[in-house]
Amino acid sequence: MSIPFKSSPVEFNQHLLFPTNIFDLLPPDHECFLYAGLFQQIDTSSLESLYSVKGQNAYHPRFIVTILIYAYSQGVFSSRKIEKRCNEDLSFMFIAQMNCPNFRVLSDFRKDHGEFFQDCFNQTVKLALEVELASLGRISLDGSKFKADTSKQSGFIRQDKVLRLYRGEWGDCDSA
Repeated sequence: MSIPFKSSPVEFNQHLLFPTNIFDLLPPDHECFLYAGLFQQIDTSSLESLYSVKGQNAYHPRFIVTILIYAYSQGVFSSRKIEKRCNEDLSFMFIAQMNCPNFRVLSDFRKDHGEFFQDCFNQTVKLALEVELASLGRISLDGSKFKADTSKQSGFIRQDKVLRLYRGEWGDCDSA
């Protein structure tokens, strides 16, 4: 008798007649849509004036800040990991507009424009507070340190104790 397993409702290798929007796979209330709207309100005019018309076109500062702050909100801080997520994670692809910068671009931006980046981060927090996405409350950390009560040797059962217990020699196991 054959077990009736579920079959895939979609022919996986079949091409679609009309291409779908890949971001339709994200739920409509996904946070990346909210972040994208929030980041459009960041003021980057102070940094835009530093860029030159000459040379290769640069990424817009708002674009880099958007990627970095979204990555920070997701707990990703390494530039290499951010680049990897921009190429693999659908929500990062949406934030990066399917145009992921190299990890060096991200790290150089952080190094070269640290004060501007902090200012943009502060702007983002203020905007999030206005839209009631965040709240500032009291956070406390306890830095207490306690000395451990066990040592490496007392955490393990000695082999001779195990053998005595196994043989039924229950007598003097605790003193060994």
